[in-house]
This record gives sequence, structure tokens and C-alpha cells, in this order.
Amino acid sequence: MSLGMRIKVLRKASGKTQQVLAEEVGVSRIYVQALESNRRLPSMKLLHRLALALQVDPGDLVQNLPQGKGSRFQIEELFSREADVEIWYRSKKLSTKDLRLVGKLIDAALSEWEQEEAQEECN
Repeated sequence: MSLGMRIKVLRKASGKTQQVLAEEVGVSRIYVQALESNRRLPSMKLLHRLALALQVDPGDLVQNLPQGKGSRFQIEELFSREADVEIWYRSKKLSTKDLRLVGKLIDAALSEWEQEEAQEECN
């Protein structure tokens, strides 16, 4: 089931209209409609607000999503200081220090990939 379909199913199960959900999470009804039809992807911050409004864990919204457009998130949002989400890995909540380390590892990997691509272009 796609993220949009999960949002729609949970919204309907809670007896809320798109308008009510939109007001609760601070977006327009049109935006909720776009989320439910998978035309838009929520930010991590909005995903958290949706989970609160729908009374589910944020992880439940994205768990076991099919690969493709519905499962993409900007990784920068996960590491944002404004992100009001908890990140867990193997049953352990990552601390701020852990998240900084993961961010550095990602930066190092991306830097290495860029160097490899540059070398391939030269060859």
C-alpha cells in the first residue's frame, strides 16, 4: 500500500475529512488530496504531524512501503535540527551524536562517489 493510500485509509478510519486533517496538520485540503493521491510527498516534519493527527506512530506510515516514488524522502530532513522525529536503528534510538556521525558517513560516501565518477569521466 502506498503512503498516500495509508494516509487516506487512516483518515477515513478516524472519521476525518480531508479538510479537518488539513487544518490539524497546517496544510490545505488540496495538499492533503495531493498526498493521498501520491502526487506529493510529505516532509519529515509533516509526516510527523500527520502521524499525530491520525494517532499512529510515524514509522507505521512508512513501514514496508513499495519501492518507488512513494518511499522517497530527502535525507537532509532526517538530520535537520527542526525535524521532530525519532530515528531508530536495530531497536536503538539514535542520539544527536549518532545522527551527526551518520551524516558524516553519508557525506564521506558521497564525496567518494563523486571522486569515482570524476575519474571515470577522465578515462
